[in-house]
Amino acid sequence: MSLRWSSRSRDTNGVQIDQPGTYWYHSHEAGQYPDGLRGAFIINDPKSPYKGQYEEEMVLTLSDWYHEQTPSLLKHFNSVTNPTGAEPIPKAALMNDTQNLTVSVLPGKTYMFRIANIAAFAGQYLWFEGHTMRIVEIDGIYTEAAEADMIYLTAGQRASVLVTTKNDTSSNFAFVGSMDEVGKAQPLIYIILT
Repeated sequence: MSLRWSSRSRDTNGVQIDQPGTYWYHSHEAGQYPDGLRGAFIINDPKSPYKGQYEEEMVLTLSDWYHEQTPSLLKHFNSVTNPTGAEPIPKAALMNDTQNLTVSVLPGKTYMFRIANIAAFAGQYLWFEGHTMRIVEIDGIYTEAAEADMIYLTAGQRASVLVTTKNDTSSNFAFVGSMDEVGKAQPLIYIILT
């Protein structure tokens, strides 16, 4: 088994990471990565320009789910019955490897969400109902804070956003993820204000 770290700096003693930010790791062996050998890899920065602007960090992964193991998908993909080389289409989108994730947050607090699209194929749209995001990092590079109602992350892309929760406990607000292939957004995570 070999793992590829999404950092470009290496030395002879192993992985050397010289840049803080949101990254992810994945296997390059026999389809293990789409089947789950992957995850977020966060390099914290004590000198972050956004230090002190949020109360808590949360990691959020976006991924696709095929409902079949990769070896059977590859058999069809590499078959003469697939002359155009059409990639397998995912059956569902996942957040933190589930379709039923609940995250508890407090009202009126600011959270940094470190988001990585660890999907094998699908890009995904993401938004927080009733909330505005401030994008502060893209692919391990700090950015000047930019407000957005929705972001789109291709497979392999990462972003960090600051979200200040509403000072309102009368309802829940969904995180909504939508694969660009599906066309129908469905809430996959709910923020529970406690």
